[in-house]
Amino acid sequence: MTNTNETIFALSTVLGKSGVAVIRISGNYALKALNHFHIKKEIKPRFATLVDLYDDSNQLIDNGIIIYFPAPNSFTGEDVIELQVHGSKAVIKIILEELSKIFVMARPGEFSLRAFLNGKFDLTQIEGIADLIDAETKMQAKQAIKQISGELERLYSNWRQRLITIQSKIEAYIDFPEDIWAEKNELEKINNEVQSLVRLIREHLNDNRRGERLREGLHVVITGEPNVGKSTLFNFLAKRDIAIVSEYAGTTRDVLEAHIDIGGYPIILSDTAGIRESSDPIESEGISRAKKRSFEANLRIELFPFEQRHNINCNVVNSDTIYVLSKADDVINNHNIKINGIDLLPISILKGIGTNKLISLIKEKAEEKFGHDRDTPVITRQRHRNHMKKALEHLQRFNIDNPIELISEDLRLAAFELGAVIGIIDVEEILSSVFSNFCVGK
Repeated sequence: MTNTNETIFALSTVLGKSGVAVIRISGNYALKALNHFHIKKEIKPRFATLVDLYDDSNQLIDNGIIIYFPAPNSFTGEDVIELQVHGSKAVIKIILEELSKIFVMARPGEFSLRAFLNGKFDLTQIEGIADLIDAETKMQAKQAIKQISGELERLYSNWRQRLITIQSKIEAYIDFPEDIWAEKNELEKINNEVQSLVRLIREHLNDNRRGERLREGLHVVITGEPNVGKSTLFNFLAKRDIAIVSEYAGTTRDVLEAHIDIGGYPIILSDTAGIRESSDPIESEGISRAKKRSFEANLRIELFPFEQRHNINCNVVNSDTIYVLSKADDVINNHNIKINGIDLLPISILKGIGTNKLISLIKEKAEEKFGHDRDTPVITRQRHRNHMKKALEHLQRFNIDNPIELISEDLRLAAFELGAVIGIIDVEEILSSVFSNFCVGK
C-alpha cells in the first residue's frame, strides 16, 4: 500500500494553466526539498514564506510560497511541505522532475492513506474527503462535510463500543461459569441491549439509500410520445442545446444525459426516444432503451401535448411521476389541470409558462427522495451498507439461550463488521478499495 519510510510528492491541483499550482511533499525527509531548491531563508512552521526556487545548475525555476507543517500536526501526520508556484505547465513539470530526483511520486490517495494510518482520520472521514472533492452540488458538499466532521464515525464507534462492553461481560461468564445462573437478571439486560442495537441498525439500513443517491445523483427521465416537446424541455432544464429539436417525429433515437443542479440536488436528466410502434429497427431500439431507462428512473416527467389534453389515455397515477401538458402556449395560467383524476401541469417553454413550477416540483421530489436536510447520519457507500448488513445478521443470530461461547462469537463478529466500516481492522484489500479512487495529489 505505502512505504512510510519513503518521502512522497505530487501535484495537488489540476495540471493546466492557472494562477497558482500547489505541490505537496510528505515524509520524514520532506525538509530535504529546501536544500535541493537552494532555499536559504529561514522557514518558520505554519508561516507562508516567499522564496526563489533554483535547479541543480542554479538556474531560477520560479518564485513562490513555501509552507512547512511539522509532524504530527499536518494533514498526513508527517512532515509536510506545500509549494505554491505559478500554474504554468512548464514550471510544474520542472519542479516535479526535480523532486523525483530525491523523492517518490505519490500513488492515488497515498496522502490520505498516510493520514488514516497516522490516526488523523477514520475511513468514513477519508471517504468524506473524496466525496467533497467530487461534489458538484450544495447538498452533496453538505453531506460530505458532515461525514468529514466524523458523524458516521461517532455513530459506529458508539455502537461498536456498546458491543465490546457487552462482550466483556459475556467473557466474564465464560471465565466464571458458576456465576451465570446467579446473574440471570444481568443476562436479560444484555439481551435487551442487543435487541436495542438490532433496532437501531435496522432503522439505519432502512433509509431508502438516501446518502448513496445524493452521492450518485437522482435519475430523472423525460418520457412521452414522439413530438411532445421532450427534447425542448431537456435542453431548457440542461440550459444548453444538447438534443436536436425538430418538428419531425422520431428525431431522438438514443438516450441523452445531462448532469444538472436543481435546488442543490444532483440530477441526472435523460431525454429519450418517443414511445410509439415503429418498424424502423434503429428507432425500435431507441424506444426499447427509453422504456428501460424510464423503468429504472427514480423520477419520471411524462409529457402529453396540451392541444390533445381531452384525448389523454392515462389512468394510472404514479407518485414517482410528474405529469405535464407540454406546448401549452395558449394557456392563461399555470394552474394544474385535472384529467381522469390526474393533476397535469401545463407548461410552455416558448412563453415561460409553468417552468418555474416544474422546477419546484422536481426539487420537492428530490427532497422526498434524499430526505430534506435530515440531521441523522446516513449511509453513503455500498461498502458501509454491506458491513452493516453483516453486523445485523450476527446480532439477529444472538440468542441468550445459546451456549455462552456462541453468544460471544456473534457479538465479536458484529463488532468486527462495525470496525471494518471505520477502519479498526487490518484488512489491506478494504483499504486498497477505498484509496484507489482518489486523485494522485490527495
